[in-house]
Amino acid sequence: CTFMRIFFIFIFSFLFIVSTQGQSMINNSNRSIGITVSFPWLNFYNYVDYKQNTNKKKFGFFGLGIAAYCQKDKNKISFNIGTTEDLSSPIGQIDYSNTGSKTSIGSTFAELIYHRPIYHSFGGIIGLNFTNYNFQCIDYSDHLSVFKKTVNTLGGSIGVEYLFNKTISVATFYRPALGSFEADDYYRHLISVDVRINLELKKKKK
Repeated sequence: CTFMRIFFIFIFSFLFIVSTQGQSMINNSNRSIGITVSFPWLNFYNYVDYKQNTNKKKFGFFGLGIAAYCQKDKNKISFNIGTTEDLSSPIGQIDYSNTGSKTSIGSTFAELIYHRPIYHSFGGIIGLNFTNYNFQCIDYSDHLSVFKKTVNTLGGSIGVEYLFNKTISVATFYRPALGSFEADDYYRHLISVDVRINLELKKKKK
């Protein structure tokens, strides 16, 4: 895990250096501010199952996020907050059976990210995040015993975004945890596929 963290830090630093090369120096620049509403519809977790004390992987659906952004020409910075779930169906159907035990994993996060076009409608995303992984286990055979555990992590945010137009885009985010506040060496990450709606509130030409 230590090697993987060093590797992610190296990749993060490299992409940041590459993304900031060749920025526009023209005087007639456009500036805008706005908000982005995001829907992390598909989520993939690498997390810790604290009932079995082992790493596990899980797909799930649904999430919601909001961001405030500031954009100047091709350069865009945004501050995002959001939450993701692990519902078993993309249309929100939930298994209500009450036998055996069930585990769930979700997350809440805040991140500061930098966006920049890469090629035509494709853009790159890079930044830093603070993510809480929320683990829960309900044991119906043990008088409805509930176990909850929240882990706070710091990590990187790397993504690719496709813009259909100025308003609607789809983005894939990879958020590896580079460190946690737990005394363990488990690897954690969140990968999400988001539908994003950008709403421009103010635009100024300088």
